Amino acid sequence: MPADTQLTVKQAQQIAKLQTQFNQGLDAHWPIAPKLARDDFAAVIVELGERYEHLGYKWWKKQTVDHAQANMELIDVLHFAVSDVIEILVEDDSASPVETAALKLAEASIRAHADEARDARWLLRHTALEGRPDLNRPLCFGNESLTQLFSMLYQAYGSAEAVYISYVGKNALNHVRQQRGYREGSYIKMWREEEDNQVMMRLLLDSADILKSDSPLDDAISLLLNYYDTHVA
Repeated sequence: MPADTQLTVKQAQQIAKLQTQFNQGLDAHWPIAPKLARDDFAAVIVELGERYEHLGYKWWKKQTVDHAQANMELIDVLHFAVSDVIEILVEDDSASPVETAALKLAEASIRAHADEARDARWLLRHTALEGRPDLNRPLCFGNESLTQLFSMLYQAYGSAEAVYISYVGKNALNHVRQQRGYREGSYIKMWREEEDNQVMMRLLLDSADILKSDSPLDDAISLLLNYYDTHVA
């Protein structure tokens, strides 16, 4: 595995920060006193189901496997996993839930190894073993399940750098889509004969600035918008 296969503390902090900003965009009171009903694990289960769909689990029929999209479903799972960790820390009266969640992510990324990755069934088993019935949470992302998730992500993407770029990039691409007419139907998803997801990954991996940036989301949005406006639209 690459030597860089662990998140830096700064990268883990950015993930926790970006997830908090995104969630608060939907509910300004999250995570302390949320007004919007949400179920992170319902979303996790659905995303894992979609991953199976892309991997072609229906052995009784001909299917087309899409590994790139299956991998992206794991990035979606990471979004909900981070939210779950922060929410549990709040319920446990943590003085700094977002900062503590970032440390948990960084620690899990160090423990994880691609050759120890298993499938979604085992990930869910870990979350069940780490469930918190005292909080009415039968499934939870604790240390072992976070480690298994990062092992799966490393197996899918090859390095912590690529996982981080994918997380930031997925958020940035969603912004670009909305700003360039996704809702109205005018957005162009094929960027010079490639899916926007694939181009996004290449552009961001080629940009050293994103990895070092204190505002990676803003920088990624700017980079993608510039490419879209000059090469696609």
